[in-house]
Amino acid sequence: MTAAVLPVASRALLDACRHLGLDAHRLLGEAGIDPAGLEDPDARLPTSQADALWAAALRASGSPALPLRAAAATPFGAFRVLDYLGATGPSLGDGLRLVAGYFPLVDPRGRLAVEEGPDRLALVFTAASGEPLPRPAQEYTLAVIFDRARHALAGDLRLAEVRFAFPPPADAGEHHRTFGVMPRFGQRAAALVFTRGDWQRATVMTDPGLFQLLGAHAGRLAREQDSSGGLVDRARDNLTAARPGRAPTLASTAAALSVSRRTLQRRLADAGTTFAALLAEVRRARAETCLRALDVSIAEVSWLLGFSEQSAFTRAFHRWTGRSPSRYREQAAARDGRPDPRAPGPATPAPAPRAPPRRGRGSGPPRGPG
Repeated sequence: MTAAVLPVASRALLDACRHLGLDAHRLLGEAGIDPAGLEDPDARLPTSQADALWAAALRASGSPALPLRAAAATPFGAFRVLDYLGATGPSLGDGLRLVAGYFPLVDPRGRLAVEEGPDRLALVFTAASGEPLPRPAQEYTLAVIFDRARHALAGDLRLAEVRFAFPPPADAGEHHRTFGVMPRFGQRAAALVFTRGDWQRATVMTDPGLFQLLGAHAGRLAREQDSSGGLVDRARDNLTAARPGRAPTLASTAAALSVSRRTLQRRLADAGTTFAALLAEVRRARAETCLRALDVSIAEVSWLLGFSEQSAFTRAFHRWTGRSPSRYREQAAARDGRPDPRAPGPATPAPAPRAPPRRGRGSGPPRGPG
């Protein structure tokens, strides 16, 4: 399965690159990203492309401070639901706890966890895989969260501590300017550390109703993401159970599953597939089953799978298996040890020639004129 992320971080990175005078169009080309995909609010970007964009930007900029600057270029609201969750809770800590819980919506590779102490609380950032996080990921994520926390408290926030898991850089001036304190480097994990007093402070945007609504919405999105595989299985079951003779469509399948077409497409993409690929998978399995039933004609198999013409089914089956339906049927029958009733049987042997009748004594062939 191919992991995917929200494109907001990539959009912020491109904005920062433009401010630095870099060619954003060229960076997109190097990463193989379609610009239209970054503007779709429901889109997900393959992690390979998101990482490729960061790599291209770091090469082009030549600046190790690029992640911190990209974070500064990400306006409040860019992360939509999660931004407002962090700012509208009863307290800063309430909002950050929900942000931590739903962070996988943004990037399923990362995890945020709250670690409590007597006087301080740490928001710890680690990789879901347990492997070390890349330096740019640590810098960008912590800088964006700190910016949102400051927004929630109208800018009146001083962190107790900032930790990074990578070694000290040659120049940490940009880190000090971004966070207001000098970070500690080479720690076990990246983290923002808050005093308990700041953690419990009411946000300037406190809105219990909106906070509850956004929390429910974020929860639904998280459940959808967690159940992407389940939705794929349901879609596969729906296609398998489709009425014979009718070709299922994206619209009809989404309606049967009570989701929008866009949601179904997005969840299939998150699971590393597409509707067309899933339909082909189901049709191929059904075709192979039907072709093993030797009393069903290939034309009937074509109709059962919803193909308008047998020739279209033949081309599709050859694309799936590298064989024609008739050849597949012959090979399947041979493997199963069953004769194909449509295959020509052995030729009926010609009757043996009859021996001439035996003649009595003195008999012989008729004589000609004498």
